[in-house]
Amino acid sequence: MLIGPDDPDVRSELVDAIHRDRLSAWADESLDSPNGLRSRSATSVRATCDQIRASNRAERDRLVALLGDVRIEVVATSVSDQRHTVRIDVSPTDAAQAAAVLRRVGFRSSRSWSDGALESWWRSGDSQVLTRDGEVTAVVQLRWRQRRRSRLQRVFGPTGADWDIVSLPTWLWWAYSIVRPVRLLVERLGLRSTDHSALEPFLVTPTSLIGSLLDVASVDADDVVFDFGSGDGRFVVAAATARGCRTLGVEQSADLCAIASERAVTAGVADRVRIVNGDAADVDLAEVTVVVLFLPMVVAARVVPDLLARLSPGARIVLHEQTPLSGSIPAPDSVSVVIADDAVTVAHRWNVGA
Repeated sequence: MLIGPDDPDVRSELVDAIHRDRLSAWADESLDSPNGLRSRSATSVRATCDQIRASNRAERDRLVALLGDVRIEVVATSVSDQRHTVRIDVSPTDAAQAAAVLRRVGFRSSRSWSDGALESWWRSGDSQVLTRDGEVTAVVQLRWRQRRRSRLQRVFGPTGADWDIVSLPTWLWWAYSIVRPVRLLVERLGLRSTDHSALEPFLVTPTSLIGSLLDVASVDADDVVFDFGSGDGRFVVAAATARGCRTLGVEQSADLCAIASERAVTAGVADRVRIVNGDAADVDLAEVTVVVLFLPMVVAARVVPDLLARLSPGARIVLHEQTPLSGSIPAPDSVSVVIADDAVTVAHRWNVGA
């Protein structure tokens, strides 16, 4: 189901519910509405939330059983009915072993620290996000501490930016508490960038959403579709297959590029799909007419304005996410809610030169 600009009231309610993680509650409140569109939308939303919740519960139960097999006690769990996300809490002493168990069944972390940084992470950090690719990206938040950072911890408690900046030996793991205030001072003096955002963790666009997102972007055979951070290539291959257009996917991971290229060959559209291993920010956009983005909002905040400045008039940008649009991004020309059997998203569209 696609709820776009022609249905502003219901769309606005849905966008607000998605942003506030209240989609399931909205469906319950709207099922008996006399408004036909609201009632039909609520029925679709309820079915989607039920399916996501059931899938998450099954995954949680499987993972808890696996952890139990190696005698790791799970302290608490929670599942989302809007995102494919499971949270599992364990004790700090079990965190490293629990992460190893999850990696053995296909989950991976976007961060790769070693030696002192890794030791500091287990001792000072509180959680790790791991993902597993599929028709949708399954996400596990492994948490081993629940705490509010005190003022002293905000100054001396290391975070990802500190573990990224320097590699220390294991026995010097404690020195990251010194690295942090030095880094903060250097950044405050303007001697180092404060931008620590990245394209990770890699989340794929759920397969069930692709057709509707192509509709939002008005893609036809004359378009050249660019997927910024194309991952395993599912979007560019699906677009070329369904709409007969040319597509370009740019991805920093060589392994994912190989998977994308093979996917294009298997689908019989290799002549219309180009996969590039590199930085998407450096791509020549001269022929591109449609850009599709599925990025963390902190990254999209710098990418969207850059694309608006570089694309030719008539091009379209579609960004989809469940989080609110960053205030630093220009207001989109239209907003749509996309509801599929196992996924939901908010799609923002900009018309370049409009």
